[in-house]
Amino acid sequence: MIKFRQSFRFRIIALTIVVSGTVLLAFSAVSRYTFHRILVGAVDQNLSALPFPDFPHPYHAQSWEWFANATSRVSSRMFQGGVHIVAYGADGKEYFKSEYWPEGLSVKSLPLAKGEIAMPEMPEVITGEFRKPGPGGNPRGRGRERREQMQIASFLVSRMSEEGEVRFGVFEHGGYNVALGVELRGISQEVSHVMNAFRTSLPVAIAVLAIGAWLIASRAIKPIRKLTATAESMSAAKLGERIVQGNEDKEFSELINVFNGMLERLERSFLQATRFSADAAHELKTPLTILQGHLESALQEAPDDSDQQRKLAMLLGETQRLRGITRRLLLLAQADAGQLKVRGESTKIGELIHELVEDFEMQSSDCEFRMAVDESVTAVVDRSLVTQIVQNLLSNAVKYNAEDEPWVEVSCEDSAETLSVEVSNGGPGIPEEYQERLFGRFMRVDSARNRSVDGFGLGLNLSREFARVQGGELELVESAPGKTRFRLTLPKAV
Repeated sequence: MIKFRQSFRFRIIALTIVVSGTVLLAFSAVSRYTFHRILVGAVDQNLSALPFPDFPHPYHAQSWEWFANATSRVSSRMFQGGVHIVAYGADGKEYFKSEYWPEGLSVKSLPLAKGEIAMPEMPEVITGEFRKPGPGGNPRGRGRERREQMQIASFLVSRMSEEGEVRFGVFEHGGYNVALGVELRGISQEVSHVMNAFRTSLPVAIAVLAIGAWLIASRAIKPIRKLTATAESMSAAKLGERIVQGNEDKEFSELINVFNGMLERLERSFLQATRFSADAAHELKTPLTILQGHLESALQEAPDDSDQQRKLAMLLGETQRLRGITRRLLLLAQADAGQLKVRGESTKIGELIHELVEDFEMQSSDCEFRMAVDESVTAVVDRSLVTQIVQNLLSNAVKYNAEDEPWVEVSCEDSAETLSVEVSNGGPGIPEEYQERLFGRFMRVDSARNRSVDGFGLGLNLSREFARVQGGELELVESAPGKTRFRLTLPKAV
């Protein structure tokens, strides 16, 4: 999950889904409201102007029964829901209310009438033809006849009943109102059907958007993958590589140009530094050799146990020290430039380790050496480089060991494809703040920064380069008070 969170492509897809989903949900809400208003507007258009010549008087019950039946026939063609009629007075008194009036809907919630009802001169029974309205809600007809046969609503209001929303057109008359209500359950169901269809298609739309975002993001980060692949394969020997440009967008094309320019500057600077190190080490070899020869001759001619002899011996030691530094710098310059040659040859690693340990046993008689190495272990490696690595590890183990009971342990593990050599020693261990920088050049811990402990701070760095040039690795496995352990891992064939 953390990997996905850190993925730029995943963030693009997630943001696309969130934004698109939000937009679609907002669109569905707006569409639902708009569609509902359009359908209700069509009902309002028919409710606002009815093709009736007149409404019966509130006291003519027989006329209201006939009017309700006639209205139901006309309304079935005009509306899609049930129709309800009520005639009521200023105090909410009901003079007529159609059958199947919606439960929970009070007539008093409708706009109340104004004034008083005039008494009818004679009871009348309204008869006549109710015409279907034409465009705009007007009945088919012409001129004044059409206007005289229209009943215009004074109010259009919605009220809720237990069955759902009811839309009323309220027609005002002297002292009483007539309300014609249409149930909107059909409209609500139609809107629900549309929204259900939208909700069903929403996951498909989001899936299509996610796939599209994936393809777009993959194409967008293609140049970044080129940069990543080039950076991962970059090494001192491959600084001459460049990213080949294709049909990338302008922004990525500029990024590739900047990256290639950076590689070019790095290559130029690295070559200059490597050339300087190699040239300096090479040029110092001859004068140091001459200086060492003259010092050795002068040392032989100086009187024994004289101050002159002691000074010449000190100068000779420093000269040999400088020669050692220049020799290692030259090897490091060759390793940096990828010019360090590896000569693979079948080598008995176990036998080689035994020989090196025997040499150190003779030099360090007070140190206990323990070995768990099979002399028959063989591998195809560069014998010279492996010898220098193991010598450096043994030398460090002896130098930085415990003072009272020093010990060194060497072990070797052999597998089908690799072999590993571990060198352990006692002592105070390496402080944690130095462990990460231990393989740096000229790196020495504070306890070793004195002339009593010989060394230049280049041994471990050079040994790691020797291991890596053969496809192996040199690492510090553990270091604590009482034990420090290094491990050399090499392929059995280089």
